[in-house]
Amino acid sequence: MKVVLTLTEGSPHFGLLDDLDLPDMRIVTVTTPEELADEIVDADVLYGFPTADLLQRGKALRWIQSPSAGVNYLQNLAELVQNDIVLTNTRGAHGPSIGEHTFALLFALTRHIPESVQAQRSHYWARPELYRTSREMRGLTMGIVGYGAIGRAVAQRAKGFDMEILAVDTHPDPGAPFVPEPWGMERLPDLLEQSDVVVVAAPLTAESYHLLDAAALARMKPDAYLIVVSRGGIVDEEALADALEAGRLAGAGLDVTEIEPLPAESRLWDAPNTVITPHTAGDSSEKERRCVEILRENLVRFANGETLMNLVDKQRGY
Repeated sequence: MKVVLTLTEGSPHFGLLDDLDLPDMRIVTVTTPEELADEIVDADVLYGFPTADLLQRGKALRWIQSPSAGVNYLQNLAELVQNDIVLTNTRGAHGPSIGEHTFALLFALTRHIPESVQAQRSHYWARPELYRTSREMRGLTMGIVGYGAIGRAVAQRAKGFDMEILAVDTHPDPGAPFVPEPWGMERLPDLLEQSDVVVVAAPLTAESYHLLDAAALARMKPDAYLIVVSRGGIVDEEALADALEAGRLAGAGLDVTEIEPLPAESRLWDAPNTVITPHTAGDSSEKERRCVEILRENLVRFANGETLMNLVDKQRGY
C-alpha cells in the first residue's frame, strides 16, 4: 500500500508516522506539484487536497485524507463525489484553536481592542472615548449556527463565560453537550432573534450558501455581534456591509470570507466595528499535531480493514 503525503497541514509532525508497524505500507512525502503528479499514479492513499487532475492520474486511489475539516471543494469535484474513493477529514482537530479564536474576535469587539491599539500607536490615552462602553459576556446568549466539532468547541468556552447557548444544525443531536437541546435549521429565525452573539460554525454547502442573507441579518438584535469562523460564503457579505454601515449590528468578527484573500475593494475592510483576520482561526502547532494524529489512527485502521474516523458524506458535503 502506497501513501502519498503532501506538505500541508501537520507536515511538521510527520515524524509521528515513523514508528508505524505496518510492513505492507510505503509512505512517500512529496514537496512539489511535479513530484505529486508522478507519485499519485500508483498511490492508494493521498494526504492532501484532491483536484480533478490528481483524480484523473490517481487511478489506484482508494482513500483521501483531507488535511482540512471543511471539504467544500467537493462542490467543484464531481469526479470525486461520483466515484468510490473514500474521503475523510480532520474534523475535531481545529476545534480548540477556532474556539479560542472565536472569543479573540468577540473580545476585540466588546473590549474595544482595535480602538485601543490605534490610540496606542498615536500615543493617546483613549479612556474618555472608551470608558463605560465595553460589554461583559456573562448572561448573554450565544447562538451557534452549525453544531459540529467547531460549534461544540465554541460552546464549551461560552459555558466558561456563563453564557446561555442556543444552537441549530442540519442534523441536531439530542445528546449534544453544552446546550439544552440543539434545534433543527427551521429554528434559525428564533436563534437569530434571541441571540446577543451569533457564531457561524457550519460547513459551506449548496444549502448553506448565503444562509445569512439580508432578511436573516435583519432578524438579529441591533446590539448583537456576528462572528464567522467556519467558511466564507455562508454570510451574504454585501448584506452584512449594509447592516454594519447602517448601525443595525453592534459589530462583526470575520476570519473567513467568500473570496480569499478578501478583495481590496470589499466594503468589509472599512465597515464600522469590524475585525478581520486572514483565515487563521484554525492555526496552531497543537492543531497541526492533531491532524497527523488523526491521519496516523486512520492509517492503522485502513491497513487493518477497519472503519475510518471522520468519514465524509460526499453527497452532503460534510
